[in-house]
Amino acid sequence: MVRRGAAQTLLDDVYGRLRAEVLDGAYAPGERLVPADLAVRYGAGAGVLREALGRLASEHLATFEANRGYRVIDASPRRIEDLLGLRRINEGAALRLSIGLGGADYEARALAAHHRMRSAPRDTDVSRQAHHDFHMALLSGCGNERLIALCEDLFEASELYRRWSVAALDRPARAARTAGSEHRSILDAVLAHDADEAVRLHEQHLQRTVDLALAYAAGIERRTTA
Repeated sequence: MVRRGAAQTLLDDVYGRLRAEVLDGAYAPGERLVPADLAVRYGAGAGVLREALGRLASEHLATFEANRGYRVIDASPRRIEDLLGLRRINEGAALRLSIGLGGADYEARALAAHHRMRSAPRDTDVSRQAHHDFHMALLSGCGNERLIALCEDLFEASELYRRWSVAALDRPARAARTAGSEHRSILDAVLAHDADEAVRLHEQHLQRTVDLALAYAAGIERRTTA
């Protein structure tokens, strides 16, 4: 039992380090992730790396093909647009339902989550978690647990593209966007019970992420083909 616990701890550690490096851009989009090579990098067995890579694929941060192995997800515009398009559809529905059904407790959760997001130090794990929590709080009043779970899965699957959207900005623009004016506008519409405006602003917010992620992907493509 002790050995099994130690193995699980090692797997969790290796997976956490690998995931963080993928999200931080240590591996290029589409780059092969070879278990034997990664085992040396992370000081673990190839079996542990295969399990960690399987987790990465389940979070849509890597892909797997028989006889070709694992790769970091690529910079395909179609993949980016499809994923963010699914978020628009499902999160828009959950947001509209939340505004109609949520009530005072829902609004308090959204306000508190926004405050935590604004107070978190920028570009840290704390701020990224707070950003996730705010988006989920906006959807938390919809009354449909399966819809919320689907929205959370899609949010997590788009995290790498969201990181790209931040990387596409210069420092002043990045600071302006992370200051959260787009989020505040969505929250104000929610508190005003204006579902149409909230959904419109939310869609606009997601489209901005798509546009920036595509710009970053195009830059990657130019660098790799130059």
